[in-house]
Amino acid sequence: MENLQVDFKSFFVNSVGNGSKTLFWKEHWIGNDKLCNLFPRLFKLELDPDVSVRERMTLNAEGLFNWKWSRAIPRRAVRELEALVNILSSAKIDNGSVDKVLWSLDLNHGFSVKGLSKVIDDQLLFEFSSHQETIRNTVVPKKVELFAWRAIKKKLPIRVELDNRGIDLHSTRCPLCDDSLESVDHTLIFCSHAREIWERIFKWWNMGSFNYYTINELLVENNHSVPMSSIGNSIWLAIKWIGAYFIWKNRNNKVFRNKAWNGPVALNEIQAISYDWIANRLKGKNMDWLTWISNPAVYLNLV
Repeated sequence: MENLQVDFKSFFVNSVGNGSKTLFWKEHWIGNDKLCNLFPRLFKLELDPDVSVRERMTLNAEGLFNWKWSRAIPRRAVRELEALVNILSSAKIDNGSVDKVLWSLDLNHGFSVKGLSKVIDDQLLFEFSSHQETIRNTVVPKKVELFAWRAIKKKLPIRVELDNRGIDLHSTRCPLCDDSLESVDHTLIFCSHAREIWERIFKWWNMGSFNYYTINELLVENNHSVPMSSIGNSIWLAIKWIGAYFIWKNRNNKVFRNKAWNGPVALNEIQAISYDWIANRLKGKNMDWLTWISNPAVYLNLV
């Protein structure tokens, strides 16, 4: 997650039970940081830097914490020790329960790819907004521009990408066809479900067979053989972006909501939404709904 400036580990917090599985100094279990960071002088004096919470929180015969220092506490570290004891006085150790690691974004349900995806989405939106070399198309909403940019940059929270960033998933195979690893190219181009959508879109626009092999060819390059005006080129590019956007949406519906894939319904949704988005952004061009669904290629020469 370093490339996205997302501190993945920071979203996990330790919930201490009996303290036997949590490191006293090196894990964040009390206060606003790890104790080794809050009390660096004391940490340097610790004989066992990997000691558990349970061991250090066990009181000795005098009712004091069971410290083990390499030498006597120097005067400059006395205030640190006083502050540490004050923090520990609020700690509660439950000998009847075990230590747990909780996903801080959803303490009730624990870690989920969906929750992590939202974190990544928020960071990517910030990065996209501040990036100087973003891709633009004025006939689609900003969210579609963002999606296309993420797809081109291979920054979608897709299984192979998440696995490459060290996130342990139960499977990295495509959740739709299970025929290959789930990469950006596979999901948006080569998956049989995606190709079904593209064939329907290309037939709708009378653009021949779908024969794209890379994300750049699909979402960036103007490698079509059909003559188009400048506005027509923007419309056709928008259709490809919207098609990829809805393929991704259907993928997420399957993964997170277990909704069945439905190609004809997806095409109907693409036709309706694309008309609404594009016609509203090209006001004054007299775009007609019946023409849009029956012979949209006439708009490729729109001026």
